[in-house]
Amino acid sequence: MSALTPPQVSPSVHLMLKHTASWALLACLIFGCETDPFASDPQPKPADQTSRPQAQTHDPPASNGSGPLAYVAGQPVTDRDLREPLIEAAGGQVLSEIVLDRMVSDRLKQRGMELTADLIDREKSLMLLTLSPDPDEAARLMIDLRSDRGLGERRFASMLYRNAGLRLLIRDDVHVSTRALHQAFRLRYGQRYRVRVIVTDRLADAKTLRSLALAGEAFGELAALHSTDPSAAQGGLLSPISPVDPSYPKALRDALTGLDPGGISDLIAADEHFIIIKLEEIQPADAVEFADVKDDLEQAVRLEAQGQLMLQAARSMLSEAKVVVLDPALDKSWRAEQAKAQSE
Repeated sequence: MSALTPPQVSPSVHLMLKHTASWALLACLIFGCETDPFASDPQPKPADQTSRPQAQTHDPPASNGSGPLAYVAGQPVTDRDLREPLIEAAGGQVLSEIVLDRMVSDRLKQRGMELTADLIDREKSLMLLTLSPDPDEAARLMIDLRSDRGLGERRFASMLYRNAGLRLLIRDDVHVSTRALHQAFRLRYGQRYRVRVIVTDRLADAKTLRSLALAGEAFGELAALHSTDPSAAQGGLLSPISPVDPSYPKALRDALTGLDPGGISDLIAADEHFIIIKLEEIQPADAVEFADVKDDLEQAVRLEAQGQLMLQAARSMLSEAKVVVLDPALDKSWRAEQAKAQSE
């Protein structure tokens, strides 16, 4: 697992870092993340559908169990043939979706909130915005993601309903401070540092590698040969880092600002890893005035905060739900799914 490499450098995620970008959180809620229990396979409808718009669909009617679902070489495949394997494969995820649907519906009813068609349409618009600011590219990416996740019309409508409901439930809890806006401005437009890193799990190895780098051995070659971070494939080179980016350890960001180009840091301890960085260059801040982008920043910060609160609310609902599972296979899958969700 990576200690440092961000998604744009490697598909692996930071081992000890907490990503807070709004698009990522919303994508987990809308499209489903492998570690999030409320995004998975075909979605039953919530118990309360009084205010939920029904998606138009041409899917064939579901089997009532009275006949075969398919034939293989002339032999029927029945509900019984599929039931246990499907429960083992995704039963816990699907049950989590059912639980969350009903919890969201119940919370809205308790608070007297109505989830209108306009709010659900807005959720779709926000989803497109998180994919790309270009409408054509966003539409293409949505098609690709729906295809990858197997989101048919019915399941897609259910996800929009669920996420619109979560957003409505937390709408009064989001407050955007001036400090948050200025931090977002620095993160997006401020000075950045381009670095190479070496990550090791052993202190002795880190000391040796740092000594070799200080003695003149090529830092990139040392990273390629010895670093445990996926960035080793690029000689330890990372995408430019902002010193206010919370997805990197504070100790690493502090070390950046104390280096000149070409400088090599002291050993940096982060979780169970030891990190050495070499500063390649300092990239100047963009020529952008805060007042010119304040509105866009406020929208981005608000979406990010909403995404975090929606994620927290969903996990809280799942942990509070009173669920009694009678089927042994489903119980095992459900428990595994909940344990995975709580560990994130």
